[in-house]
Amino acid sequence: MRKPYWLIPISIITLALSGCSPKNNASINANAAEKISPEDTEAAETTADFETKEEPRTITNQHNISVTDISSNGTYYAKDGKTPVLEVDISYPTISIPDRTEVSEKINAAIKSEVDTFWNFEKQNASYAREDYEMAADDTNYTFEPYTGSFSYTVKRCDKQIISIVFSQYDYTGGAHGNPWKYGVNFDASTGDRLQLEALSSDYTDFYNLLLTNLNHQAMLPAYQDYIFSDFAADVETALLKDSAAWYLDSSGITFISNPYVLGSYAAGTFEFNIPYSELKGLKEKYNYSGNYIRKLFPGISASFDINADGIEEEICYSIIKNEENDYTLSLTANSEDFSDELKKLHIAYPFTGAYYLVDIDPEDEYVEIAITDDNYDGNKEFTHFFRYTKDKEISYLGNIPKIYHEGEIICYNSNGNLVLLNSDGSPVE
Repeated sequence: MRKPYWLIPISIITLALSGCSPKNNASINANAAEKISPEDTEAAETTADFETKEEPRTITNQHNISVTDISSNGTYYAKDGKTPVLEVDISYPTISIPDRTEVSEKINAAIKSEVDTFWNFEKQNASYAREDYEMAADDTNYTFEPYTGSFSYTVKRCDKQIISIVFSQYDYTGGAHGNPWKYGVNFDASTGDRLQLEALSSDYTDFYNLLLTNLNHQAMLPAYQDYIFSDFAADVETALLKDSAAWYLDSSGITFISNPYVLGSYAAGTFEFNIPYSELKGLKEKYNYSGNYIRKLFPGISASFDINADGIEEEICYSIIKNEENDYTLSLTANSEDFSDELKKLHIAYPFTGAYYLVDIDPEDEYVEIAITDDNYDGNKEFTHFFRYTKDKEISYLGNIPKIYHEGEIICYNSNGNLVLLNSDGSPVE
């Protein structure tokens, strides 16, 4: 394990701050291949089998914006040319906005810069991996474990105002665990410019203070106390607001990302803070969201909203309550009335997926539903369960989908009245 962990955050900061490449986006895949197949002999000895995993898939959403997924993988080898020392997987999007060719090219050039930086980082990792492999060959007490690296993305918002993408990098370089990292890249869809926080408001001082006050308030809530360092030595302002890549926009609002070792331990994982659009006073109107109502919430954070059309806001809260033995129970309350027994019936095995939702499944009816996720890794199954709070002040179970719901997807009823999850183009989520 030659590379210390601190190189990971530095690499991501480099990704976040890197500029746009002047090369045309059509050459992204070829250029990535060039990065993994350098001309110098020593590096070339560690590289082989770079290929596109499958045909690129294009999804065109309701705004007529197309997102094409490019997926590739590669293997770096030891000097013997036979022993794999690093396996790399990568997927990234290209964007096409109708009648905005220059804007699309500008966005894709910025994405290409992220991709190129990732390949350069993995090229460095390959040299560390080769050294570790050679060390293991000379030391019978040391077993070499091949390195892995991955780079993937999630489109969080994609409309005529905002293109917001979260990139996820994961590297395993030996040791007890790998190193995950996520960061946001946000674009003005009318200009192609990469957005910094200060571009979101005409009165940035007040807007910044609003964000800081909200984030500090959330960080002190009991819901986050099992995640944030107990002495609160971490600085929320520095960690979230001063990091140009720690945020993204989606259909719920603005979300700030805390990666491992930023505000919490590695065991705390990656967790988020969401501020809904309704609370973003000072946000430029052109960046607001006008689609169906959705609210993303961290477990343990309550929300007030009229979800049963009775003219009164209900206070809804879904919580994960852990005890000293690290066992947990699940709680669901509406107006302080406990409906946790409804959750017990579902045998939810792993609820730590980072969010629950209030989501308007069908704008034609009066209700806004509650969505609770279950990443059942033991059974290799994922679920999102949906509930309705009725006018009779009861919780009604609507069913589930065999996926983890994300705010960029569409949940609706099919012709048989069953819940289905769709991509933004209306195709089923695979």
